[in-house]
Amino acid sequence: MLRALADCNNFYASCERALNPALRGVPIVVLSNNDGCVIARSAESKALGIPMGAPYFQVRRVCEAHGVKVFSSNFAAYGDFSARVMAVLQEQARDLEVYSVDEAFLGFPDMPEADAALLGQRIKAAVWEQTGIPISLGMGPTKVWCKLANEYAKNHPHTGGVFVVPYAEAARLEFLKHVAVEDLWGVGEGLGARLRSHGMVLASDLATADPSYVRKFAGVVGERLALEIRGISCYEVDEKPVTRQSILVSRSFGRPVQDLTDLTEAIATHAMRAAEKLREDHLMAKAIVVMLRTNRHRQDQAQYRADEVEVLETYTDDARLLCAAATRALERIYRPGFIYKKAGVYLSDIQTAHTVQPILPGLGTTPEGTRPGLMKVVDRLNEMLGPDTIRLASTGFERSWKGQSAQPSKATLPWAKPAAGPKSRLRFHE
Repeated sequence: MLRALADCNNFYASCERALNPALRGVPIVVLSNNDGCVIARSAESKALGIPMGAPYFQVRRVCEAHGVKVFSSNFAAYGDFSARVMAVLQEQARDLEVYSVDEAFLGFPDMPEADAALLGQRIKAAVWEQTGIPISLGMGPTKVWCKLANEYAKNHPHTGGVFVVPYAEAARLEFLKHVAVEDLWGVGEGLGARLRSHGMVLASDLATADPSYVRKFAGVVGERLALEIRGISCYEVDEKPVTRQSILVSRSFGRPVQDLTDLTEAIATHAMRAAEKLREDHLMAKAIVVMLRTNRHRQDQAQYRADEVEVLETYTDDARLLCAAATRALERIYRPGFIYKKAGVYLSDIQTAHTVQPILPGLGTTPEGTRPGLMKVVDRLNEMLGPDTIRLASTGFERSWKGQSAQPSKATLPWAKPAAGPKSRLRFHE
């Protein structure tokens, strides 16, 4: 089986360019929640030396001096672009595993090396034509090799954004002689140190080592890595997404918050969004944890942090029940006199909706007001008319506590949303 890793180039910045093609060739940075840190850069911004994760106030002057376009993050739009990219990839591959918001592993039948290169270029062109997002494609016999090939394709323009791992064993070994063992996928500081202590400095050293010997000092992880780099697959392309065990929705406030009303609105908003995530993945939860945090970096202010759990009578994905439970938990831990910086909710004890046992007559009571069809209608209306068109009054109207987003994109997606259906679980790099 031939495998591939498709990775969107500078994804968030590329989304902004897809929204506004006039930005092509212009340096771009995208900021985190509250416009705090740089979380994405175009190639032009990287060339200016703007580091990833830098606080915006530290690079503001550089951005202004070089005409860098700065955008607040727009994760809803980025999620839509991701869904479109994955849909195009799905049409081109036999198997597809969505790995993150901008990466996916693909599976194909075995084919000659030249045919694989042509297929890669065709996939790259299809994604660009249908979404406006540039991708790099690394193709090889294993996921570890796909990671290496993708990095090579991304950093070497002569590849045209597509690189196929050489089929000849000698050519592969020569390639690995230029790769440090720490640059292999899954090798952290600890594993890298163990490999080096046993004379494996380059990836080629690991490829020629006996996997059973590697297992003695690096465990099964090291053994599988040695097998993968030899071209023996240990990690298949998994089309079935893993069921989530928890859901966290948490944001820092745009301004310091002390009032219980503001906190209640924020917690209800987070609980409503968590309920939406449950329904997107056809899940239900029975416990919700509310979190409050002051600003730990402000030692001149009194510090307080608290977590409180509320267990529901039954599993649910109903936003009304989850918001009410979160509000009860908040009232138990709220303390006046503190300046709060962050709040959030955490759902646990999650099961898939089809495995949740209904309440039998005489064995319990169905929570008052439960109407499963209502949430479906709300989701459909919000999908058609825009996020938060229909929402609970407890989430507030002014929402002055919301995070800062001073420089959002002015453009909107130039096409209709994808058809409704189960969504892939996306992992944003925040």
